[in-house]
Amino acid sequence: MHKSLLMMAAALAEGLRVSRRVAVVGGGSAGVAAARFLKQAGHKPNVFETGASFGGVWAERPTNNVVYKNLRTNLPKQVMQSPDLDFPSSLPSYVDGRALGAYISTYAEKFGVEATFGARVLEVTPLADDRWQVKYETQQGCVEDDYDAVVVCNGHYEAPYIPEIPGQDEWLNGDRSIIHSLHYNVPEPYEGKSVLIVGGRSSGVDISRELQNVADWTYIIEKKCSDLVSDSQKRVTHVPVGAALNADGHLYVDSTKAPGPPVDSVILATGYVYAFPFLQEDEVGMEFEGRRSCRPLYLHLQHAERPTLGFVGIQLAVPCPIPTFEAQSRYLGEAWATSEGALTPLGERQSWVAQRLSTIEASGREQDLHYTTAEGSSAWAYIRELVDAAPSPPKTSWLDSDDFDARLSTVESIYRDRGARYPTKPWHDDAYRRCEYSVDWERGTWDVAC
Repeated sequence: MHKSLLMMAAALAEGLRVSRRVAVVGGGSAGVAAARFLKQAGHKPNVFETGASFGGVWAERPTNNVVYKNLRTNLPKQVMQSPDLDFPSSLPSYVDGRALGAYISTYAEKFGVEATFGARVLEVTPLADDRWQVKYETQQGCVEDDYDAVVVCNGHYEAPYIPEIPGQDEWLNGDRSIIHSLHYNVPEPYEGKSVLIVGGRSSGVDISRELQNVADWTYIIEKKCSDLVSDSQKRVTHVPVGAALNADGHLYVDSTKAPGPPVDSVILATGYVYAFPFLQEDEVGMEFEGRRSCRPLYLHLQHAERPTLGFVGIQLAVPCPIPTFEAQSRYLGEAWATSEGALTPLGERQSWVAQRLSTIEASGREQDLHYTTAEGSSAWAYIRELVDAAPSPPKTSWLDSDDFDARLSTVESIYRDRGARYPTKPWHDDAYRRCEYSVDWERGTWDVAC
């Protein structure tokens, strides 16, 4: 263990803990996890949630309609959930958005998380001594208040990433359209049309499957495709990145016309860029506006140079979302319980960020900055790293229990089984979502019925 960490652990053990007022921006799964662990670490969190309830995009009445009508999770509940709170046993392993929203609300209730609802954070401004002024708006008007720390948990589904498709200006006309998947809800408007979907991750795969029963033809562009592949029975063409639209409506790879009819509509399932409208980059010393990365974040969660500014849930596509958020929140809670507000020296934090940046600059893939696999690690190793890096608080959660490692290993094995069943092509049947897992957590064993 690092010498400075040993000294901090000793100080915390002797009761020299700092209690901070913390503004938590967002009441989704990351926000409720953050508030829970900050509270357990002795801090005073105040959650600001724009909507009327906990849940974020999964809430019953969300302020952001990114969740399309027929969405079901692509991870089993046994992997998504906190090991301290199971989903109801009556629910299938793959739940819908409403069930996930209800789970987040139950989590908040179980762990005593409270929030100011209907509160939109407008500005977060740095003050002296690493403190922050938070300006927020409710129906009663604007309020300004000072906090010792701020943790940003507003998710990353606000600002769509909208790349330009080669040839789209020539292709577009009055009858053709391009939308981002943020604005997709149901497949019926695409009945009888040929649709190009750009992107082969979760939303692109789901939408392409929904359209198969409705659309005349579906094209899917994704980076995992290396050659044109067409299935006339499924009325689908798999297209490599770099394909171009043409004024005649067709899609071309170099000079080869992709099999299928002219494209009528395009859906960009291309993800999102980071957006924190309440933070000014110059003021807080960050770069994120319009980017697919957020810097400089130490361990993907703490501003390297302003350690009282934290971020939970900044990473995309983590295999076990809530356990990851819990590990990040536990780390911040312990870091902010020290007088320095950090568990490692400034130089070490800066060096960690510099190494990550050099890795992505060499690859040219900015979006890989927050992927734990970018340097040969894994999400599972990352959770263990966070737990090992923070002094052990009283055993108030699964992260500090004797069976932490065994529990995480069981979750990982279920996730790997799910991955082995995941379809290899976007138009293949998603039979994996019909699998049901049953787990004996004490024994660390599980079964699956498909």
